[in-house]
Amino acid sequence: MPPSIFQHLRRHLLRCTPGSPSLRIAALASALAVGFICGCTGSTSTHQANGSTPSAAPSPVSFPSRPPDAAQCPGTILDHRDIKHPDLGAVRVFLIRRTDTDTLTGCIASVTGSGRVLKSIGVEIYENELKFADPVSDATKNTFVIYNPGRYDGVVVLVPNETGYEDIAWTDPEAHYRGGRLAHYNARLVGPGEDGRYTVVKSENSCNPSCADGSISQVVLHWNGHDYLPAQ
Repeated sequence: MPPSIFQHLRRHLLRCTPGSPSLRIAALASALAVGFICGCTGSTSTHQANGSTPSAAPSPVSFPSRPPDAAQCPGTILDHRDIKHPDLGAVRVFLIRRTDTDTLTGCIASVTGSGRVLKSIGVEIYENELKFADPVSDATKNTFVIYNPGRYDGVVVLVPNETGYEDIAWTDPEAHYRGGRLAHYNARLVGPGEDGRYTVVKSENSCNPSCADGSISQVVLHWNGHDYLPAQ
């Protein structure tokens, strides 16, 4: 009931209700209580008559505790992270040490919130040397995983696309010491910087006169929207 109606009712009762002031106050209180109840009930009835119901809060995504068999990554779960994929929505990324020794020892498997299994990525690792960067993603929306195939760390970059993640394009699929297009061996992440992005600092050996005696240089790689390349 609007305030103006309450005020009108109060003035009317004070003028028209005979008896002592206490009787008038009691009558006024009863009338106001009835008005309040009617107003609330009327509002609810209108709401139901219109057929509208309060919208339910969205349910949280329920991910599996391990990737389905379709991921083809049997083994020990080392870690997982839930990320927001720009095309597929919520995605859970698993890091796994495989029990199948006939293939690469590490595996990166991903499952969408709808249960869709994305193409897994094989990674050569030593023991359990496979972990997420912290933070796991940056302003590029790429996701970063640190791997070590036996000596130096490397950085795997998961670049999202419409079907999952782009091909890592390993230079040598069986020897990840050589890295690949989206995997940088003997490298580390720096940042994120003020722009919210990581840079990749890659160490290179001149191998002159030999790799054992060669000079080490560092190259800073920046994301250009497609690849990590030295700044021009």
